[in-house]
Amino acid sequence: MKYVPKQLKDNVNVVSESPVKGFSDLLFRILVVILASYLLLGIAVDLIVPRLSIDAEVKIGDLVWNKFDKNTRLPKKEEEQKIQLILDKLITHANLPKFDYKIYIQDSKEVNALALPGGRILVFTGLLKQVRSENELAMILAHELGHFAYRDHLRALGRGLVFVALSTLTLGSDNSISKVISNTIMNIETRFSQRQEEAADIYALDLLNASYNNVAGALDFYERIAAKEKIAKFLFFFTSHPYTKDRIALINKRIQEKGYLVGEKIPLVLYSQNKTQEN
Repeated sequence: MKYVPKQLKDNVNVVSESPVKGFSDLLFRILVVILASYLLLGIAVDLIVPRLSIDAEVKIGDLVWNKFDKNTRLPKKEEEQKIQLILDKLITHANLPKFDYKIYIQDSKEVNALALPGGRILVFTGLLKQVRSENELAMILAHELGHFAYRDHLRALGRGLVFVALSTLTLGSDNSISKVISNTIMNIETRFSQRQEEAADIYALDLLNASYNNVAGALDFYERIAAKEKIAKFLFFFTSHPYTKDRIALINKRIQEKGYLVGEKIPLVLYSQNKTQEN
């Protein structure tokens, strides 16, 4: 009799599907779980932020402030006082959380300003060397006050902490999968951030008009950026700020709708002639 070996129906040592497919399925499931958790916790952050007390935000602001490099916060008392006067003028016409709003100048080539929890506004020297009028600077400061009005800085901080916590707990702090998920979430959050920026632009324009009875200089900063911008419009889908020409169009539309006047600009002199030449 000829022996015919029987085939085993199941073998735990043999994988029926491709290892690549198995890894892809695992990655997809992890991504779905983390994204769902992130979105739910993000909603929780949005619900908590409006209820956060002033004292609690001030304490958070102190922690954030300590992370900035104090060595680059050069003593610029004269310039800070001049900008503080502009900020104070805006605040008298604004409905804002009751913080002690303060201007700080940081030595950096970055053309930017930041609203930090607790009422601090950090202005970089790279920005100050470009502004040409008090009105233009007032529009920029009013934009940052818009973030305080909507408490955007806390929402961004809260969502960032949520992602870091989820990523670290599930995948570790240095993981290739974590980077994939990070990029996915960032693409979602940039749309959220662009809506915040647009809302802050409208807030700033309205506040500028309330403070100066006109909107002179409202577009100067954006038009200067737009003239230098070389990035294609579709790439702004992946950035935190909207396409600059779209921001200009949005502000112009608001000016037309409200019938705002465009008056005379007030000259701005922050640095002495010698300092300007040195820089």
